[in-house]
Amino acid sequence: MDDYPITVLLVEDNLADVALLTELLQDADLEYWQITHAKRLSIALEYLQNTTFDVILLDLSLPDSQGLDTIVQVQSRVPHLPIIVLTGLQDKRIALQAVAQGAQDYLVKGEVSSELLLKTVGYARERIQILQRLQESEQRFRGIFNQTFQFISLLSPDGVVLDINQALRDRMGFPDEVVLNHLIWEAPYWKFVEQSQSWLKMAILRASEGETLQAELQAYTSQETLQWLDFSIKPLKNGNNTITLLIAEGWNISTLKQAEAEIRQSLAKEQELNQMKNSFISMISHEFRTPLSSIILAVDLLENYNFAEDKKKKYYDQIRGSISRTLELFDEILLLGRTESGKVKAKYTSLDLTKFCSEIVETFQLTKGNSHQIIFSVTDASIVAKMDTCLLKHILENLLSNGIKYSPKGGIIRFSLSCSDHHAKFCIQDQGIGIPKLDQAKLFEPFHRAKNVGKIKGTGLGLAIVKRCVDLHLGNIQVDSKEGHGTTFTVILPRHIEEQERETINA
Repeated sequence: MDDYPITVLLVEDNLADVALLTELLQDADLEYWQITHAKRLSIALEYLQNTTFDVILLDLSLPDSQGLDTIVQVQSRVPHLPIIVLTGLQDKRIALQAVAQGAQDYLVKGEVSSELLLKTVGYARERIQILQRLQESEQRFRGIFNQTFQFISLLSPDGVVLDINQALRDRMGFPDEVVLNHLIWEAPYWKFVEQSQSWLKMAILRASEGETLQAELQAYTSQETLQWLDFSIKPLKNGNNTITLLIAEGWNISTLKQAEAEIRQSLAKEQELNQMKNSFISMISHEFRTPLSSIILAVDLLENYNFAEDKKKKYYDQIRGSISRTLELFDEILLLGRTESGKVKAKYTSLDLTKFCSEIVETFQLTKGNSHQIIFSVTDASIVAKMDTCLLKHILENLLSNGIKYSPKGGIIRFSLSCSDHHAKFCIQDQGIGIPKLDQAKLFEPFHRAKNVGKIKGTGLGLAIVKRCVDLHLGNIQVDSKEGHGTTFTVILPRHIEEQERETINA
């Protein structure tokens, strides 16, 4: 027994029963019991409002209350106080209903002994204390369950969702009725992600056999936003080592996945830049070394040998040609660098496109000799447009030069010009080696050359420059090519574009 008296509220209107019960308690242990008597429920409720008791002995047949409603009223006032129902021989059924309603036990009047009364009171107090501890434990669990930022679901061993925490409700946004009491892979989070559904089915099967599993899954919110979850399923066993629950946990790692993707992209970009740097160094080494070596050799021969005038002229021409190729390469590199850094701006002037293109073709035919034939066709004798002559020249000369370079000797290069009210279209078609499909995706990247160029010389800068010039002209370029069957480049540029419109588009 405790050192303090056990306080009892005896709610009974029959004074004979009151005397008997009081006597039984006193016989059990006089100094440890403190009994307060109430003849009516209303009086008992007043006592409960102002006084603390350890246990209630409650008769369900009182002048102001009858049956189960009596226990309901007491419980509403003191939900955690143990109640022992006092009943007659004919009222055992009601007493059992009262226990089901929340009373701790019942005693039949006339069959109560001092020992039975003492044990009943003791057991009632113990049970209510255990129940209170369980409720406190449940409250702590529920607090942790709902306050954590982690998504948590409690599942049956076969994967049915029994409960979900508040974080999962708030973040995913689906109502309980479409989630609870359904198999987890049928929940709306996963309905459009077959890979996640397949993994969940497999994971539930293996977790029900005692295994813990983890994976990164994609899931949809009610707003149809796709999220990445670090998801795990763990089995929970009871004292008999039987799996009674599966705990599914998830962390939203969408931000981490985005950061990871950005890091990968940065690494890929860095790798690409390193590759471009290496390509640039290799190209510079090769393309500059060849003409410079030719210059050095020609100068050495001229210094050490007395050649005839025609021989000297040949070497001088060779020196001039090598210097010209070196300067052209410098110009290409500088132009590409300036366009990349935004230092080049389109300067529009009015020009006759028909005349402009004809002059470029004529120059090519003179410099390239009879190795290739360029056929130029145009829809109008004179087509006026506002364009940057320097940028347009880079576009057309590079495309024509490539057509000649990658076509067999004697091949035909077709160059056509057509215009609408708002655009000019330039088409350059060759019958050369064509561009492999895999190389077309990187066609306009600096220093990239197709795999089938073989020993054909080139820097990989021409098409990159063309693309930059087309972009500066606010136009677009298209390529249609098949390996071994030739290539067609189509450039479409605005024919007339006002300064204000250019600034708006650029912005």
